[in-house]
Formats: sequence, structure tokens, C-alpha cells
Amino acid sequence: MTRRFLALCAFAFALAPSGAQAAAAGAHNWSAITGRTAGTNVDVLHVQAGWPGISAAWYHGMSPKLDLGGIFTFNYGFEGDVNFPTRPGLKLQGLIRGNLVDTGKFNLGVQFAPGPLVYFFPAATIGGVAIPIGLAFGIHATPELNVALAFELPMFVVFQNNGYTGQLVLPVLFGGGIEYFFQHDLALTFQLKMGPMIFTKDNFTDFDFQALMGLAFKF
Repeated sequence: MTRRFLALCAFAFALAPSGAQAAAAGAHNWSAITGRTAGTNVDVLHVQAGWPGISAAWYHGMSPKLDLGGIFTFNYGFEGDVNFPTRPGLKLQGLIRGNLVDTGKFNLGVQFAPGPLVYFFPAATIGGVAIPIGLAFGIHATPELNVALAFELPMFVVFQNNGYTGQLVLPVLFGGGIEYFFQHDLALTFQLKMGPMIFTKDNFTDFDFQALMGLAFKF
């Protein structure tokens, strides 16, 4: 599935208009990965694939600075932990995106996405609750290109089950991404984030790595 998605992205690049054509199609005033929100009564669908899985996020602009929606995720790696590359899991989260600052050239936003999760380990099925929060700083580099910088705490609580310790797991991720607009309602995204994943009760730390390519559609 990931290979097909990457092939679709490559095909979209091949058909993408030139910079002048993209600008003529209309300036974009929304973003899927920076601190800029969708806009009042606007819907956005953002699908992503890569490591550690695939996801689809939909949100609706409730006001110029607030989006509400949800995210469905299937991961084949445990939350990006490189030491658990074959631990499949599911997440179903609500989504709140808020814009704090937008000068046109620069923007800053916050995101919160709580919801249940379940992972399938060899000896047990582990349930929990995701409570991630993050900040996104955006730079409107050109009429077609956004650059994003991110700081995220995608923390979650897992419940004790069959010998697995119940605890708070705290990833601390830094990273960034790019967002290229083919036209005013279609963008290609790429995000790369990494950092420590702290298991607070087991007293050890793993390395968390995430790399996702996506397509964002505005309706």
C-alpha cells in the first residue's frame, strides 16, 4: 500500500503545474502541517503513509482560528519506536487544531488529538489512551511552498495486561516538513520527526522516528 501511495505522489508531481501556474490558480490560505488552520466552513482531508503506518485525518474549520475533526491511524510499528517495528495497532482520535499567530509570512499553531489506542503484542493485546499535544511553526516560503518546524509530545498511557506494565509513555519529538501546493485545494506533504521515547515506569528510553508522506485535499 505504501508503494502505491508513493507512486501516486510521483505521478502527481509529474502532472503538477509550474510555479506560475500554481500561483495563478489562487493563493492558498490553509495548511495541513503548519500552524495555519483550514478556515471557516472549510473541510480538509489529509492522508499519510510511511513509517510507522498510515493515517487519515479530517477536520472542519469552525472559525478562522479553530478546526475540529478526527484521525484514524493504522500503525505497523509501535508509535514509531525503532525497537518495535512489527507491533501493529489502531488509533481513533479526536482532533483540535488552533492557530495562535498568523502574520501571512509566519504562523504558529497548536494541536491536541486525544483518543483510544490498541496494540497487538505477541503475548497480549494492550489498550490505552493517546493524549498528544504539539506546536507547529510555519514559514510561507513561496506562493506554492510552506516549510514547517514541529515540537510534539505524542504521549500516551498504556494499561497493564498480562505482564506488560501500565504506564505513561512520553515521546519528545522534534522535526519539520514541507508542503507543496499543486493548486489552491491540493497539496503534497512530507514530515520527518524524531526524538527519545521515555517509558516512565520501566525507566528506559527508546528512539522514536517518524517519516510520512501525504496528500491534503481542501473541500
